[in-house]
This record gives sequence, structure tokens and C-alpha cells, in this order.
Amino acid sequence: MRYILVFVAVALVSFGLFLSNYLGAFKGVDITTANQGPFTTVYLEHVGPYHKVNKVIEKVEKEMKAKNTECGRTFGEYLDDPRQVEEARLRSKVGCIVAKVPEGLTEEFKTGEIPGRQYVVATFTGSPGIGPMKVYPRVNDYLLKQNLKQTGSVVEIYEIHSITEKNAMTTTYLFPVQ
Repeated sequence: MRYILVFVAVALVSFGLFLSNYLGAFKGVDITTANQGPFTTVYLEHVGPYHKVNKVIEKVEKEMKAKNTECGRTFGEYLDDPRQVEEARLRSKVGCIVAKVPEGLTEEFKTGEIPGRQYVVATFTGSPGIGPMKVYPRVNDYLLKQNLKQTGSVVEIYEIHSITEKNAMTTTYLFPVQ
């Protein structure tokens, strides 16, 4: 019986370490201050938990494909602080960064721009699912050390480099600062 418990414990720890490594838990976060943008966007507004925006992004990607418009990078602009706003009321804009807005979009789809300005830019090559747990605390430390103040909502830009390669996705976090 003891051997079975030890085997199960080792298997669970091994699986946990494998999963953590696969998702990027041991990867670093590169943080700099740089001018970025402007970026032209096509998006939908979303109200609800931030971790449920993927279906909305997929809807925008499908529309861009139907309009023969490339959507190589998707984004989420997260307007509310989840520590201060109830999860069901969190607001975001999610969609595609495009070179040019396609013609004939239905009213449901909005267009806009992520303005060109100075941002604290954090780059993470792991899963966007664990990115906020890794990136946001490090950026908050960076802001304090650099004596910078965040002046707007965070934008996350998602770029898939390869569907078949492990860790072939980069998330770039833009924190507007002054």
C-alpha cells in the first residue's frame, strides 16, 4: 500500500512539473519601456470574466477571414481591475489588429485604435492563461522601481507563431505610463 501511495504522489508531482513547464511557469518575463503603436483594431465588446474572451476573439477572427483580412495578432484591452470590479461586470475589448479595416462590417463589430505612446512592455512566451500571474506582479514591481505611473487600461497582444511547436505563442503586455 505504501508503494502505491508513493507512486501516486510521484506521478502527481511529475505531472504538475510537466504541466507547469509546458505552460511556461518557469519562463522569464522581459520588461522594457518603449513607444508602441498606433495599432488599428477590429473588435467586439465583452462583459464578463476575462478568462472567457477566447470565444469572442475567435468570432472576430472568423469575421476577418470572411472579409479576406489578415488577423495575425489578436488583442484584449482589459478596461477594469479584477481586484476592484465584480467578475460578471468586467469590461474588455477583444479582437484583431489589422493593417486596414475591411469594408462591410456589421454594426456588431467596432473599429478603433490602440494609440501610439509610451508603454511598459512586458513579453511572455508561455501560456496566456498563466501570463497574468507571472507578468502583472513583475510589472507592478518595475513601475515602482522606475517611478512610473500606469495611466490607462492594459492591452495584451497575442501572436501565435506555430500551431505545432511547443511554446510558439508570445503575449505582449502594454501598460500605458507617464
